[in-house]
Amino acid sequence: MKDADVIVVGAGHNALVAAAYLATAGKQVLVLERNGYPGGGVASAELSEPGFTDELHSLIHVRIMPNPLVADDELGLIGRYGLQYLPVEVPHAAVFEDGSFIPISRDRSMTTARIRDLSPRDADAYDRFMDLAVRIVEHVTPGFFVPPVPRSEQVAGLERTALGQEILRASGMSVTDVLAEWFSDDRVRIALARMASELTLAHPDDLNTGTVAYLAPGLNERYGMALPRGGGSAFTSACVRCIEDHGGEVRTSVHVDRVLTRGHRAVGVRTSEGRDLVAADAVLATIHPHRLGTMVEGLDPALVRTAASTRLAPYTAFVVHASMEEPLRFRADPAADGIIWNTLSPTSLAEVTRSFDDLRRGRLPAVPMLEAGCPSVGDPGRAPAGKATLHMLSMTTYDLADGGAQRWAAIAESYTERLFERLGEFTTNLAPGLVRARAAVTPLDHERNSLSFVGGDYTGIASYGHQMGDTRPTRELSGYAVPGVRGLYLTGPFMHPGGGVTGGGRPVAMTMLRDLGLPFGPFAPHPRSAEPAVQPV
Repeated sequence: MKDADVIVVGAGHNALVAAAYLATAGKQVLVLERNGYPGGGVASAELSEPGFTDELHSLIHVRIMPNPLVADDELGLIGRYGLQYLPVEVPHAAVFEDGSFIPISRDRSMTTARIRDLSPRDADAYDRFMDLAVRIVEHVTPGFFVPPVPRSEQVAGLERTALGQEILRASGMSVTDVLAEWFSDDRVRIALARMASELTLAHPDDLNTGTVAYLAPGLNERYGMALPRGGGSAFTSACVRCIEDHGGEVRTSVHVDRVLTRGHRAVGVRTSEGRDLVAADAVLATIHPHRLGTMVEGLDPALVRTAASTRLAPYTAFVVHASMEEPLRFRADPAADGIIWNTLSPTSLAEVTRSFDDLRRGRLPAVPMLEAGCPSVGDPGRAPAGKATLHMLSMTTYDLADGGAQRWAAIAESYTERLFERLGEFTTNLAPGLVRARAAVTPLDHERNSLSFVGGDYTGIASYGHQMGDTRPTRELSGYAVPGVRGLYLTGPFMHPGGGVTGGGRPVAMTMLRDLGLPFGPFAPHPRSAEPAVQPV
């Protein structure tokens, strides 16, 4: 007796998106989540105090915005199941110790004007840089939402055009080198390098990351960035409603120990309570490559070794959530008060690079890599009227040189104080009484919250060139189907298209439905709900 057509292990956003597509196609899906809530990295909670909504992991939704899941509302998450996005016209800014301020706006003229105050030459270069960035984004973005194309085929296609040749050239470079070709002022380089690094958890000097210098600002200008109204759990809830509306089920607090196989085929799962659940067609599992061999028996040892050797990102984040009496006020410019992703930096690129270097060696830098803003400014419902939520993030390292990851528990409070001291250098109202309550999330907490975030890497595995596209996480596993076990598929941030909020379950569902002999789409149009789905802030 089957328990479902498809059993889905894990209820992260990628798994939920895939499950929703499968359910819409007529498959009975059963989603099992070990935590007491669904969503994984896309979930919100009242961490600081009741009445203030914070994000457990992801904050701004970026790469999912051009995904047909959202752009075309393929599943009706917007038109039928209540998801609303609040666009953030100026999602990111760089605030510097010397009082200068560079907002990265969808309105290019705003950013260009700010850069012109610092460097007229760089302002002219920024306009040309963004022309190319938008063209690159338009070219590569469609590939995020379909199964990965073989690299040889992709390269051959890129070689045929001048744009493609530039993409190939940049892809072998570092973010630092790409930006050095365009800009002379350290502050402009820092603003764009920090934007890129925060999205990928990579050092700006790393080779094979150069295209990210274009992707982050290009995605913002071309497609925009947004907050899900009410927090990440609003996105998750829309996915769950879609699944349930099509006869599926999402169960929380169920830990899966093993995928069951018979005759080289996935037939179900076994829970930590010893219960076996049977899948008639397939198992879709969120299994980190490092854990694949312990979750699935009978795999090729070489496959398991290659998966276990995938590299994690060298950086992670220490996050402080706080409830506040009012939003932050920045010294540099009142415009920064309304921006929810402000990177706070020295004016010297060499000093910023030293901080990245220190973290790579497991040392906390003298100058913390800090960003801060108030999400409730962009989504007022996240805090009571007149109050504010603070999201303060410090890029850091998981494995500390003096004590390893376990030391984070001992230094969480003192490091929080250090970050508030640094924040005070950039703000005018961080005085006693402003912060009502606070909660810190350490790199160790990221790992504990999600089995996909091994080593605190919330992008799954590092976004190095050899771990992207048709080699993410490895060449053998990049097609989502696990070789040697028919009916077993993988999803998660460690699969194409990568970490962050991407809606990456879409290409997984395309692959599974093809293998099951079912079409992907067409999708029925969904009438918009009474309130507009994307509302200006």
